[in-house]
Amino acid sequence: MVVWTPGAEDMLTTVDRVAGALIAYACGDALGVPYEGRPATGDGDEEIERPRASARWAAGATSDDTALTLLAARCLVDSGGSADAAMFLSRLVAHDPPVPGIGPSTRAALACFRRTGEVPGDREGGTNGAPMRALPVGWSVPPSRPELLVARTVESTRATHRAPEALVAACVMAACASWSVAGASAAVLLDVAVEMVGPAQRVCGQAPRLTGVLAELRAGGWRPSVAGVGLDPGETVAAVLHCVRQAESLRGGLLAAVRLGGDVDTVAALVGGLLGARLTAAQVRAQLPWSSLVALPDAAQVRRLAAGLVDLRFSAGRAVV
Repeated sequence: MVVWTPGAEDMLTTVDRVAGALIAYACGDALGVPYEGRPATGDGDEEIERPRASARWAAGATSDDTALTLLAARCLVDSGGSADAAMFLSRLVAHDPPVPGIGPSTRAALACFRRTGEVPGDREGGTNGAPMRALPVGWSVPPSRPELLVARTVESTRATHRAPEALVAACVMAACASWSVAGASAAVLLDVAVEMVGPAQRVCGQAPRLTGVLAELRAGGWRPSVAGVGLDPGETVAAVLHCVRQAESLRGGLLAAVRLGGDVDTVAALVGGLLGARLTAAQVRAQLPWSSLVALPDAAQVRRLAAGLVDLRFSAGRAVV
């Protein structure tokens, strides 16, 4: 069982780490965009890191992954941590210009919200868009508050994804984000992921697919498909933790993620968000020189969001002292 020591975090350092994680997330997204939907690749480091346009995106662009994750972070901060699902959908509907490239679950939820003005109440939405935007929730909650993390993740995620597999996967990614900002090692993050499944399932329902792939990963038996990583949330979580576990650096983790093929902008973004939490934004840029060619979020905006999320994190920690 993994144990967190209260008082181990300093607010300013934690803000630096969350800002670094956000920048690294965007860098991973941009690195994966040209390879999205392609099979696994053996391209060299320099080839992967050379920004280029794809069929849907300009060279150096980030995708809907970064846009939706930033939106989720803003909703968390502006709502004081309530992570209101209706707020997320109403802001997404009003987003100008519209967020391009959104996935099938989010499109369906938006269509329902436009038609009814309400958050969908079904159990649909079973794709990896749920874990994709879960990291801000983890950054906003300390490891000492797993019950708050689950509640906040479910409320944030249910706007677009309500299938148990997706909800539990989002809780797992949020827990990993919470611990990564606290300085947890890659080995600890895998333990955190496995331990979060039980509490999350009690709230969200059963997630046998995710449970199985995490068990395979822990035993060393999980291998990515040569066809690449699909939209299954459990497969995405396994791919992310596989890359994080083997990475010797942020750069190495992002390159490994892109080489998996498939939905690699999402996988690389999440890998960046976890590994980047060990670094400041300046350190992320120094380790990834090509990031100067990426359309990164505004630095002041990132800093404000990071400060708001960390304020929520420390407030939640004080609530149980």
